[in-house]
Amino acid sequence: LEAGLAEGLRTSRPVFVDFWATWCKNCLHMDRTTFRDPDVLARLDAAYVRVKFQAEDVRDPRVKEVLDYAGAVGLPIYIVLTPAE
Repeated sequence: LEAGLAEGLRTSRPVFVDFWATWCKNCLHMDRTTFRDPDVLARLDAAYVRVKFQAEDVRDPRVKEVLDYAGAVGLPIYIVLTPAE
């Protein structure tokens, strides 16, 4: 996540964050379908820095802090962060 945010600042591109976990059926479904679609990938790669944030243990204080910041109430969740100028 830190590397993706830094790249977003460096390149002035928004950061697309994909919050996921191995136990999340919808997350895995999206990885098998939507995020394998060449058109979706081309559009994401052209416009965003892409980050996958594994939120395996939502009770882990470090994970919970990031999920709370994102306003996540469940998984999957996708957010776009824009670089501050």
